[in-house]
Amino acid sequence: MTNMRMSICPAVVVAAVFGFSAAVQAQDEEDPQTLFTNVHVFDGVNEQRIENANVLVEGNLIKTVSTEAVDAPNAVVIDGGGRTLSPGFVENHAHLMLMGPTLPAMEANTTWEDFAIHGARMAEMYLMQGFTTVRDAGGGQWRVAQGN
Repeated sequence: MTNMRMSICPAVVVAAVFGFSAAVQAQDEEDPQTLFTNVHVFDGVNEQRIENANVLVEGNLIKTVSTEAVDAPNAVVIDGGGRTLSPGFVENHAHLMLMGPTLPAMEANTTWEDFAIHGARMAEMYLMQGFTTVRDAGGGQWRVAQGN
């Protein structure tokens, strides 16, 4: 595989920065609200869950956890159905890109696209299991180190 260099027009960089900063400013002015109702909350600190709670999230931050009604008229309401709501979990040792039990199994006709598809599917699997942070221990860096 040959090494390719990519040049980016300065105007594109400036446009991207302005577009990103405008999106961040708009988000700060009007954070979307989500209200989880009818949930039991495990906060990771206390041994007992908070029973029959309401949790208000603004943007990506938890604003209120209460057993009383929460006033949020513009919030998207999600009825938890009596399920337990907990903070995201961290997987400290995952192998998102590992497709086989051995390196030769992975190298046999494997493309970068194959790695990307597999990695995305593994990330989705971890997310569906409640992990919101995954540390890929080793990952696909060995191919980068080889210069391929």
